[in-house]
Amino acid sequence: MRSTELISILAFTAQAFGHGYVYRVTADNTVYPGWDVAIDPWMNPPPARIAYGGGIVGPIMDIKSPNMACNMGRSPAPAAVAEVRAGSDVTFHWSHWLHSHKGPITAWMAPYDGDVHNISVNELEFFKFAEDTVDEAGVWANVRMMDKKNGTWTATIPADIRPGNYIVRHEVRREILHFEHSAVADSG
Repeated sequence: MRSTELISILAFTAQAFGHGYVYRVTADNTVYPGWDVAIDPWMNPPPARIAYGGGIVGPIMDIKSPNMACNMGRSPAPAAVAEVRAGSDVTFHWSHWLHSHKGPITAWMAPYDGDVHNISVNELEFFKFAEDTVDEAGVWANVRMMDKKNGTWTATIPADIRPGNYIVRHEVRREILHFEHSAVADSG
């Protein structure tokens, strides 16, 4: 059986276009606490979590911002490690998410070498391995997550992934539709 070591689950990437945070991760049937934005910043020393600490629960509006990868701050670095088999599930347990913030859910992975404390997440090559969008009834993934799945969303680690160290980035986005109005004046 091949195994993949997930060094951290990047819970705070999910605040890119909405409000909420991952307070727990279940990886290959083992439960790990996520970074709790209400409690953990005040603890000294910071608790060992599987997610990067810091960040905000508000939106990051600039899609070109380096904060899109793992939120603002990113400190402390993850101290917990999850050993996960290829083909196994990772479940993200979410805090409250506003129903008015409708959009897709995605999960990304990036391999890395060395100590997780020394990497720059903005220099990693992430690839998407799971996505959920709008269903046949027009209901967005994040609404189904809150209404039907008790605030959880599960992604399956690719069965054919090479063994190694990976960062997992999880995103829940609020889709904002922009309409452009064009008018043509008849000068004749």
